Amino acid sequence: MKLPIADCRLPIAAAEQRAALRASHSALRNSLAFSLIEILVVVALLSVIILGLMAMFTQTQRVFRTGLAQTDVQEGGRMSAEMISRELSQTTPSYQSALNFYAEVPFYTTLFQSLPGSSSVRTNVVEDLFFLTRQNQLWIGIGYFVRKTDPGSGALSLSPVGVGTLYRFETNCPVPFLPGSGVRRTPADMFNEFRNAQASEFRAAKILDGVVHFKLRAYDTNGNWIVKDRDVSQSGLQNNSDVRESTGVAPGEIGRYYFFSNAVPASVELEVGILENRAWEHFKALPNAAAQSNYVAGLAGRVHLFRQRVAIRNVDPIAYR
Repeated sequence: MKLPIADCRLPIAAAEQRAALRASHSALRNSLAFSLIEILVVVALLSVIILGLMAMFTQTQRVFRTGLAQTDVQEGGRMSAEMISRELSQTTPSYQSALNFYAEVPFYTTLFQSLPGSSSVRTNVVEDLFFLTRQNQLWIGIGYFVRKTDPGSGALSLSPVGVGTLYRFETNCPVPFLPGSGVRRTPADMFNEFRNAQASEFRAAKILDGVVHFKLRAYDTNGNWIVKDRDVSQSGLQNNSDVRESTGVAPGEIGRYYFFSNAVPASVELEVGILENRAWEHFKALPNAAAQSNYVAGLAGRVHLFRQRVAIRNVDPIAYR
């Protein structure tokens, strides 16, 4: 029997077909695989993306924390300034020889801070403040001062750097100064108690930390800054004030405001400067006053200032004649 040539399949031809099929499968597998260079490029791109996201999240976190710090400082500063302003507006003359209003720059080391982008410096002034108010039949003596605290003993002292904590003092006594049995207190006694309270934190209430600036300026009934005694009593016949310029600690500022008898300022300008919380914590962690002074001298940009002009409602115009 004879077979057609087309039906004849030789083993050699079949083997060649199988080899060609295997070669095509191998080429297909090679075309679907990634090379080492491609893998390295992908890993590098993923690394760049991850690093970029981490940098973005870190910056977002820093901005968020900065916003929280500024919010805390601004709220604390605004609350303190408003509280002091509200109390100052109630200052009342006692018509006694005692002090109605007292503001003085204590003897301490002045803090100078370099302003960013300028060769100028800012002089920070810290003052002690005491004034009288009246509520019905009670005289209220209120005082504010900035001091450094000893954590171990609670003793207060002037900061050698000019940075400290704002404290508030309050006491009272009856309005009638009538002689009689028992203990009789006067506004003069309350002022002495205020001076004694500046030595211990247990005699005053802590208000605000990180205070670098606490300055007051008194103004007369015409809105002029009071810089000498004749600015209070124009006639010079009333001995109701003692105003002196600071010559050592804060040149150019008033170092003392004493108002007696019927005299109180017509208005008072209050300035409060506060360090940010993180800067304050870093400041406290430094080992000595020299390191603290060098550190805080360059932090003018991290000090928040609050200024407010307060009108004294109970001013007696006769005191300015």
